[in-house]
Amino acid sequence: MPNGILRWEDPAPVRTRTNKEYEPVAAELQARPNEWAVIAENPDTPEGRRDANRLFNAVKNGYRGWNNDDGGTFEATTRTVTKNGGAKVILVHVQYVPASS
Repeated sequence: MPNGILRWEDPAPVRTRTNKEYEPVAAELQARPNEWAVIAENPDTPEGRRDANRLFNAVKNGYRGWNNDDGGTFEATTRTVTKNGGAKVILVHVQYVPASS
């Protein structure tokens, strides 16, 4: 028999942090449905791409305050654009799409 332990117990409860930092922005978008808004502008660097991707996924998956429900959903897209000075930035666009009645 291998060395180790065998103990009968339930696993500890999962502790998930609730982060609603974008809830105020989501509320503003819900007040103006079907209109795209830029909610983040990040430099086109590895860190900037990572941050834009995390925010995009938060919107898509309904966390960090982007709560999708029966009333409607949030949609997101990203675009890399060149600013006037030649620097590239990543824009995160989001819109709220109400459920069709």
